[in-house]
Amino acid sequence: MNIHFLYGTETGTAEMLAEDMATGANGHETQVSDMDDVDPTALDASQFHVLVCSTFGTGELPSTAEAFFDKLKSAKPDLSELKFGIFGLGDRTFSETFNHGSESLMNEMIACKAQMVGERGIYDASGGDMPEDIALPWLEDLLAKV
Repeated sequence: MNIHFLYGTETGTAEMLAEDMATGANGHETQVSDMDDVDPTALDASQFHVLVCSTFGTGELPSTAEAFFDKLKSAKPDLSELKFGIFGLGDRTFSETFNHGSESLMNEMIACKAQMVGERGIYDASGGDMPEDIALPWLEDLLAKV
């Protein structure tokens, strides 16, 4: 399977995690891209897409995910042939806006009729785990469902 990892980040954590996930996707052809460099209307439905997105500020998307999200929202491309999974990074200390960045992105992908596989993965930076300790098992389970 060809897997395209797309990340939205403010501090670089989502980028590093997307790269770790691509490395951990043994036996699959992978590609990693910054959402800032991808036109969501041109996503290749023959690839499985894994979105890795942090939350910034008071529940907003990180700067590198904003243009991708805005284009989804304005163009409303028909993504009904596209399958995706999404993994969010947040900090439960900000309980009211915890992981809202990935939630907003997930909802917009679904509004464009993309098919979400599995449940949204969630990482809490206020916990004791490293992001890859949560993301890699989540990815393994996700890929078993595709």
